[in-house]
Amino acid sequence: MLEGQLRRNTRQKRVILRSVEQLGCHPTAVQIYNTVRKVLPRTSLSTVYRNLGILVDQGKIRAVKGAGSEIHYDHNTGAHNHIECTVCGRVCDVHMDPVDIDTMNPETVSNFIVMEVRMNILGICPECAEQLEKEKLQ
Repeated sequence: MLEGQLRRNTRQKRVILRSVEQLGCHPTAVQIYNTVRKVLPRTSLSTVYRNLGILVDQGKIRAVKGAGSEIHYDHNTGAHNHIECTVCGRVCDVHMDPVDIDTMNPETVSNFIVMEVRMNILGICPECAEQLEKEKLQ
């Protein structure tokens, strides 16, 4: 990626970053694209993907891989964990203390050198749980 692209703070990049922050719960590129198009209707999906990559490279957002192939984007770049809905694929932050790397015993991690800990928890989001309950009653 060109150095100039990383530094330029274009309007598109600002709108994309704001969309990631406002959408909450780790939106996908398509969800971000749909939001950006309301402000900048001529923006293409490839422009959104390119700028998301630049924002990740700059450390302004984080790419979070869900259970499938879809990438979600997180504006919280600090240490934290995620929970993913196994029904709809929604990814959200988990509000609990992260695992402390310094307290890990090397034998429990197969003598690997631990560089980062990411914990993904699987569950069912409230909206999907409600829908499943409604379907069960019918």
